[in-house]
Amino acid sequence: MTRPRPAPDRPLSRRALLRWGAGATLLAACGGGRRAVASADARLPTPAVVDDDDHDDLPAIAAAPACSAPTADNIEGPFFKAGAPHRAVLVADGDPGERLIVGGRVLSTDCAGLGDVELEIWQADARGDYDLDGYRYRGALRTAADGAWRVTTVVPGRYLNGSRYRPAHLHVKLRAAGHRPLTTQLYFAGDPYNDGDPFIVPSLIMPHRVERGVRRAGFDFVLEPA
Repeated sequence: MTRPRPAPDRPLSRRALLRWGAGATLLAACGGGRRAVASADARLPTPAVVDDDDHDDLPAIAAAPACSAPTADNIEGPFFKAGAPHRAVLVADGDPGERLIVGGRVLSTDCAGLGDVELEIWQADARGDYDLDGYRYRGALRTAADGAWRVTTVVPGRYLNGSRYRPAHLHVKLRAAGHRPLTTQLYFAGDPYNDGDPFIVPSLIMPHRVERGVRRAGFDFVLEPA
């Protein structure tokens, strides 16, 4: 039986939410198995977040990056699988979960857009499961000439890591000629499990909002020269 969704909380300020939890001591990778079984009732909803920077007109609402500072890396976790198919749409018709469009640009440290960057993304499905047998919710794509990228998927489900849930997150690898490769994760502002997560880095938290039933999030990556 499908549980009714809780009513969304009042949108919160992005700047206020970016002050939430920092990374702490590394305790585990991303959980010891494909998914820890636990009641979904224990998982709190993530409210829509108003982006109070100057990007309300952008579909992906990516925050303006500080281009001199490369994007922080983050743990790969145990569920990476090489060979993801080339695609930017990870969700299929009929898949459960809240639809998500996430995108932005890949930039150099002088703020120039980087084209033809290989971007690989993988995530849990809406239940918090990673597909280890196939390539569900795994994909690879290349950025446009101006560095633009965009993926259509679902909001990833949370799963237990020890005694607490990890916040919803996307895993990303980027490879670009003349630049250092990057492995990182992207998180959602307002996720009630951000606070105290042992792996989260505040600069990797994305602003997001809901438009016509689809959650939209944005993030601009900055790659360091090799």
